[in-house]
Amino acid sequence: MATALHSLHEGDAYRLLIEQVIAGNGLSGVIRELAEMLGAPATVTDEDLTPLWTFAPGGRHLPAEKGVIDPELRHAIAFDLVDQPQASTSPPTIRLDRENLSYVVAPVVLPVGVVGYVWSAASPSSYVDEMVSHAAAACALEVVKQRAIIEGENRVRNSFLEDLLAGNVRSTSAMRRRARYLGYELRGEQTVFVLDIDDFSTYIARHSLDEAGIQRLKERFRRSVDSCLPGVWSRALVWEHSDAMVVLVPAGKDRQTQSFRARVETLRSAVEKRLAGPTISAGIGRGYADLTRLQHSYHEAEHALRIGVAVSGHSGTGAFEDLGAYRLLFHLRDQPELSAFCEETIGALERYDEEHQGHLVDTLESFLSLQGNLSQTARDLHLHRNGLLYRLARIEKIADCDLNNPSQRLALQLALLARPLLRHKNRSPATIA
Repeated sequence: MATALHSLHEGDAYRLLIEQVIAGNGLSGVIRELAEMLGAPATVTDEDLTPLWTFAPGGRHLPAEKGVIDPELRHAIAFDLVDQPQASTSPPTIRLDRENLSYVVAPVVLPVGVVGYVWSAASPSSYVDEMVSHAAAACALEVVKQRAIIEGENRVRNSFLEDLLAGNVRSTSAMRRRARYLGYELRGEQTVFVLDIDDFSTYIARHSLDEAGIQRLKERFRRSVDSCLPGVWSRALVWEHSDAMVVLVPAGKDRQTQSFRARVETLRSAVEKRLAGPTISAGIGRGYADLTRLQHSYHEAEHALRIGVAVSGHSGTGAFEDLGAYRLLFHLRDQPELSAFCEETIGALERYDEEHQGHLVDTLESFLSLQGNLSQTARDLHLHRNGLLYRLARIEKIADCDLNNPSQRLALQLALLARPLLRHKNRSPATIA
């Protein structure tokens, strides 16, 4: 069979591959046809060389691990595309050899760059090079088609979610009809959570990403969310907003904060691992059954995200219902009164620590968080009890406070809570344009 197929004219072979795209058989159809032409397994991968489809001759679908190129050869997969046309029916190929293994690899190239690879382990020949190259071109055409479809779907979905989360709900029944058109049942309690790339602008600058690189990163982020989401939620709508992913899901039976937070954290961790680059943080809003109030869930998710990053750092998940006093302090972060309050309350302690490399602020924070328990505070700080008492006395003197006075202790706690918010006050949550 393979010998007969080798007699195909190059143009006929390319036509057969393109017909798979026209017939709507997708990337799998192209690779299935390529394997049949070559009489050997063939694979298409994404830009990170993760196999998408692998077929053996006879249309036999192979598991993903069969489509993985030998790790010791991966570093050799590099193409100089500077002089190559952005739309080519014959992208370049390279051959990789190691012991008894031999691969012919071609890139799937779009104007934005390489978006995947096609390879086969067929015995090297000019015919194999040509067919792998043509298959990569056919895959590029399929990717363009898929992106056009996805872009159209995204525009409809983004328009719907923008209206819903901006509170533009003139008719509940009309919004539910629009949701059903998108395959989503908008009944019962709904919740919004946000996944965001940490310090996006800093990451871009650190890696010197141009506009094409930024768009590739955003696309990888979106694909990572799309790939991981079904394993956690069977129903969801995703809105790509700036450098964040806004997700609408049913609150479901696990609406209790800790259970829901665990599911979001599972998703966040999986997306971050799959993205294999910048870290990701998440924020969760409260659930609402009233569609006109879902905008509150979105803003709460944004607040939980920003506060969580400010207080706990990157690569974590925060829920609005867990914020406590931060929910009040967050809205005061831009008010000069809050900065003045913190300065008057703990400013002297911060300056003392900075000048003397001391730990008075940390000591105060631990003491107050443990409700004044001297023994537990001493253990946590690895101090002798007398050493802790000395530090507390220094705190009272420098801050001019009485740690036995409940109102003064409350003021100190509020000032300590506000510190991280003031450091991040310029990183305000995104708003819907």
